[in-house]
Amino acid sequence: MRRTSTGAPREQQTGVSLLEALFSLLVLSVGVAATGHVHRHLETHADIARQRSEAVRLAQEDLEAARLFGSPAASDVRSVQDSAALRLNTTFELTRQIDASDTGAAPFRSATVAVVWRARDGSTQQTVLASALTDQDPAFSGALTLVASAQAGAAGRSSAIPPGVHIVDDRRSAFKPTPGATVAFVVDNASARVVEQCTDVPADVRSADLGAEHLTHCAEFKALLLSGVVRFSGSNPPDALAANDTPLALALSVGLAGMLSPASPWCHAEARKTVVYRASDGVHREAVALEATPASLAATDWQDTGERHTAYRCVVAAAGDPPRWSGQSIVVPLGWEIGNAPAQRKVCRYVADNDSSGAIDRNDEHPSVYRQVDGALLQQNFLVIRGDLACPQPAAATIDSTAPGTPAGVATVQHQP
Repeated sequence: MRRTSTGAPREQQTGVSLLEALFSLLVLSVGVAATGHVHRHLETHADIARQRSEAVRLAQEDLEAARLFGSPAASDVRSVQDSAALRLNTTFELTRQIDASDTGAAPFRSATVAVVWRARDGSTQQTVLASALTDQDPAFSGALTLVASAQAGAAGRSSAIPPGVHIVDDRRSAFKPTPGATVAFVVDNASARVVEQCTDVPADVRSADLGAEHLTHCAEFKALLLSGVVRFSGSNPPDALAANDTPLALALSVGLAGMLSPASPWCHAEARKTVVYRASDGVHREAVALEATPASLAATDWQDTGERHTAYRCVVAAAGDPPRWSGQSIVVPLGWEIGNAPAQRKVCRYVADNDSSGAIDRNDEHPSVYRQVDGALLQQNFLVIRGDLACPQPAAATIDSTAPGTPAGVATVQHQP
C-alpha cells in the first residue's frame, strides 16, 4: 500500500467511466425504442380489430336490411361516419352489389357487401360478406304452401285460429266481423270453433281490444272458420309467387250442399297491403287495410313492401256434434267479370297434395268442393288471372308434396269459370 509523504495510507478510487456510461445509455435507448415500437404495433392492431368488428356489423346490417325490405338497389356505395361513442377514428365506405343468380335459380340473387376503411398505419383494410337474397318475399312464398295445422299453439291456443282473432283469456278468443260492428264471435281456443255470438258490443271497440267486459250478451252459436287470401296477377304468363297486383273489388260466398244450416254463411273481404315498421319493441311486419296510414299503427313511418292481396274470413254456421258443413266457396266479382276472354278474369285455387295421394281430395288441400268439414280451414287461397290464360302449374307434371316454401311445389287449378 502506498503511503503519502505524511505516512498515511492512500485508498484506490473506483467508479464508472464515461465510455461505460455512454454504452449503458445506448442500450437503454434501444430498449425504450423497441418497447415503443411494440406498443404502437399492438395499438394499431387493436384499432384494426375494433374497426373490423364494426365493418362486419355494418355489412351484416346492410344485408339484413336488404332481406327485410324486399327490393334493395342492385348496387349502392355510401360512406358511414365513425360513431362518436366507438371512436374508431376512420370513415367506412360500404359497397353493395346484387347480381342475378348464375345457377338458374330464378328466385335468388347473389349479394356482396364490402366495407373498406383506412387504418391508423395508412393501410387500406376491407371486409367482404356474401349471401343470397330472394326476389320474392319469403313470408309470402312460405304462406302459399303452408299447411294449416290443428295442433295446439302457445298456451293451448289452436294454431288453426286465423290472424285477427284476438285472445280474450286462456279459453276464448274473439273478433268483430267488420270494423264498427256491434256483433262479435267468440272462438274456443282449444278447438278453433266459433261457440258464441255476442250482441250489444260497443261499435267503437276494435277487435284487437275486445275483452270479457264487452262479451256480456252472448248466445250459443256453432260455426267454423274459413279464411285465406285472394291475389291478382296480370302478367303473361301469370306469376303465382309474385301476384301483387292491386286487388279488384270482390266478395266471398259459401254455398252449402246437402244440409240445413241454422244461419247463412257470412264472409268479409278486405284489400290489404303489407308494411314493415319499427316500434319500441322491435321491427313489425303487418298486413293493413289498403288505405291505412302509419298513424293507424301509432307509427311515425313505415316501409311498404309492395305486397297486395285481399284477405277474407268466413263464418260458416254448422249443425251436429261436432259441427260439420259441406259446400263450395266462390269469388264474387264486384265491377268486373269472370270468363275466358282477355278482358275477363279467371279464378284459380292454390292447392297442395299434402298426403301425396295424387289428388286434391282433402279439405285442407283446398278442393273444389268441401265435404264434411269439422274444423277451421286456413290458407284457402285464390289467384285471379287474365281470362284467356291458364292457371300456373309447377315444373313437375303432377302436383307433388314438397317442403313448405319450395317454389316448385306451388300449384294452382282452375276454380271459376
